[in-house]
Amino acid sequence: MKVHEVFPTVVAQDRIDVHDEFKNEYFNELKTLWFDGYNNETPENSGKCSLHLNESYLGFFQSLKRSVCRYLDLLEVDHEKLDINFIKSWIGYHNKDIPQLNMHSHNGADISFTYYLSSDETSDKFCVHQLTNTNEVAGALFEPSDRFNVMKKFNRYNCNNYTITPHEGTVVIFPSTLQHSTLKKENKRDRYVIAGDIKLCLKAEYNLHHQSMPHPSMWLTC
Repeated sequence: MKVHEVFPTVVAQDRIDVHDEFKNEYFNELKTLWFDGYNNETPENSGKCSLHLNESYLGFFQSLKRSVCRYLDLLEVDHEKLDINFIKSWIGYHNKDIPQLNMHSHNGADISFTYYLSSDETSDKFCVHQLTNTNEVAGALFEPSDRFNVMKKFNRYNCNNYTITPHEGTVVIFPSTLQHSTLKKENKRDRYVIAGDIKLCLKAEYNLHHQSMPHPSMWLTC
């Protein structure tokens, strides 16, 4: 049987090429910038979601941009015509006592990322979810049960949830509209991430194109 995989969602995991030197130089400083999820519901609430504006971290964000370009290459997007704008970035922190993140998406962005600054095999896994599976041809066909199942096993066609191992030094890049969460693990070592959002827009010289957002030089704020 020939299978046509027509609408896959692409989630990319890439290595940050400056990870070792970036962590060695800035890890202790970055740990103090956690947005404190105990007291702040979101990074925006804390006012600590603009790491990308710190010139000291420019080398990291330049490396991250290279990974984003490789992600866009997978989609056959000519990113040379686009500005890749980092609009939010913050420190996420988890240990064995912090609850897992509930399923959510990021509003107002195009691409989101999670970079594993410090993690190991016991760290919470990154999970992605789809709310509607068009392959579920009969109601509740893919829903598992503790006792009674018609599903033999999960694969890429019938799963609604997928987990990614948080390898230190890698970044996970995904569409901002994609529902995602974390899956609680042992967390024998504290896990630190830099997470954030990206907005794409056309470069000014490509404003005859209609794809993506016009360059800010074409905006009017009243």
